[in-house]
Order: sequence, then C-alpha cells, then structure tokens
Amino acid sequence: TTLAGHQEDVAGVSFSPDGSRIVTASADRTAKIWDAKTGTLLVTLAGYDTAVNSAAFSPDGARIITGSADKTARIWEIAG
Repeated sequence: TTLAGHQEDVAGVSFSPDGSRIVTASADRTAKIWDAKTGTLLVTLAGYDTAVNSAAFSPDGARIITGSADKTARIWEIAG
C-alpha cells in the first residue's frame, strides 16, 4: 500500500501501538494519520508554520506527539 497525500517530503513514520494506524510527518507542515490496513487517510493534523520532522503515538494510542522545525513539540488528542 502506498500512503500518498503529503505535498512535500515525508520526514517520519510511526505505527500505533496496536498496529492499526500509521502517522506520518512531513515538510508540508502537517502530520497525517492513516488506516494501516487500507491506506485510507483518516486525519490531517495541521497548524504548524514549518516542517513537521517527527511524529509518534503514545503507548495507549490516544495521543500523538509531533516535533517541528520551529523547535516545538505538540501533543494531539485523537479518537481511538
């Protein structure tokens, strides 16, 4: 499966703890959450003014943390 939807380079990728979702971080200033089985885009996390360099799920899969070139990290609450 190809996860296509970012407009710039993808800088980081991570599976959710249960393996059902994937989060990608991109230079297009977004992170995206995908269904790991189908490759369907589920959510786009937007709001940065610079590249998102990394993204990872919390151990319980309820949150994502992203790191950006603007020297900040954000925690995002996501639906299970």
